[in-house]
Amino acid sequence: MSILNADIMHILINDLLSSNGGAPSALLTLASTTRSFRDSCLPYLFSEVRWPHKFKADEESGLHFFPESLWPHIRHFRLEWFDEWTEPTRLKWGTMDKDGNYIPRDLVKFNSAITKMPKLSKVTLCCPFVIPRTLFQSLGLSRSLSAITFIDTPLQIGITSISPVTLKQISLTSVGQTLRIGDGPTDPRFSDIVYFMREWRRKYRSQASLRQIQETQASIAFVKTHAACITHLELSGSLCSFGALSKIDWPSLKTFALTGNVPATQPYELPAHVQLFNVLARMDALRDLRLLFAQSKAQEFHVLGHDDPPDPAHIAKLATLTDFAISNACKLDGILNHMPSLRRLAILAIVDLPRWPIALSQAEVDRVLADVAASGCQLNHLRILVEDKLTPDVCWSITSNCPHLQTLEIERCGYHDGKSVSSWEEFLEALTGLSALRDLRICMQFPEYDDVDEFESWRIVRKDCAKALAMGLKLLRKVGFEYRKRAGTHRYQDAWLDFEISRSKGGAVELYQLPAMWYPFPEVWEPARLPF
Repeated sequence: MSILNADIMHILINDLLSSNGGAPSALLTLASTTRSFRDSCLPYLFSEVRWPHKFKADEESGLHFFPESLWPHIRHFRLEWFDEWTEPTRLKWGTMDKDGNYIPRDLVKFNSAITKMPKLSKVTLCCPFVIPRTLFQSLGLSRSLSAITFIDTPLQIGITSISPVTLKQISLTSVGQTLRIGDGPTDPRFSDIVYFMREWRRKYRSQASLRQIQETQASIAFVKTHAACITHLELSGSLCSFGALSKIDWPSLKTFALTGNVPATQPYELPAHVQLFNVLARMDALRDLRLLFAQSKAQEFHVLGHDDPPDPAHIAKLATLTDFAISNACKLDGILNHMPSLRRLAILAIVDLPRWPIALSQAEVDRVLADVAASGCQLNHLRILVEDKLTPDVCWSITSNCPHLQTLEIERCGYHDGKSVSSWEEFLEALTGLSALRDLRICMQFPEYDDVDEFESWRIVRKDCAKALAMGLKLLRKVGFEYRKRAGTHRYQDAWLDFEISRSKGGAVELYQLPAMWYPFPEVWEPARLPF
């Protein structure tokens, strides 16, 4: 009976999490009822934690840390230090050294707990200071750690002290890399000018050239230490060079993502004609490649180089990829037709904040789809950002060139409502040929409504359209529609209104609205619950 009760509890907790979009509120209510429920809920409530907490501290004991009884439940630890604590005029929970660098206090509390967290598998570090080597040494002693992420954190050679632990997933994002993908959700911090004007950021920018050399050397040395076991690597282009990466063997690497700037030859490196494919040639297990560069005024990045015809070895490497994500900062023509194994494709529009990107025109979309068809691949997942208003003709083109799609997402960069020249039925007819379609997100245009309308007409009309699509596409499980969401007093951004489709045996369709979702960059395939 105790095993049955445990099984029931597991089902109940998972149902609460999924029905509430992963939010802990319902689980907290359940945990407060009895001790038995509390004990069952703790591993879920504290599987991912963030520290420090702004209002959980006192002058005598400093920053409060998690009780030791909770350490066995922690799987993902997020060390996210508050920027304002490092301001010289508002210094808090740390001191300044003679060079004006912030030295945090109380990190020893995390240091001493690391080896006592038996399930700790991932650590995310977002710190406005150089992390002490002692913390890296403690992380290196963890027996369970397999993934580490650095976001907006200065890097130095001390990072190589994360040893002898074996890391399988590494993500390194340079300080100040703030990207906009389409016109979708961005971290609210990036909308505040104070974020960019913090003293430590200004000091960092003033030393940009020296910092880039130091951080590139540290990043390459760090990933090289773990290269034999890494399966998933995300690198900012500002923290690496093709020349350095091409000297490393990556026998286990399956997913490789480059973000931000295109990697450039560093001042300390000998000039050499090293291309992306010199790096990819060392990645025998690679299947998922993501080139998520930001658009710039510089020339487009040529994936295949300037060789005409392309090098046969490069063509052969493209033929092995099953998942490919690319931004239109890259030259798209003449790539996809060489990818017969492709199963998932994402084409995004990315730019550095505060600019807005320009996505693909309809003519460019047509050329991309023609290349996909020419490859002979059986594409089942397509995510694409477009600049122009969506028409049924684009949907017809997708259906004819990619008939095996199971997941389709068409997002307009800078969506807005207005009078549509095409009916729901025309879009449904254009999509009917996708007989295997399960998940659909589409930027169809709807009549313009006041976003403060208490009757929420904008939501009602989308729900009616969702039901019509669900009735026409018999295997559809989820459907979403783009809309323009207020994100501040005078600011809007693109967002999705998603519905889950439930079908009864009699054919009746019920719709359930899903929580707001987004893609936590550089993830491009699986959306997660919007964290803000």
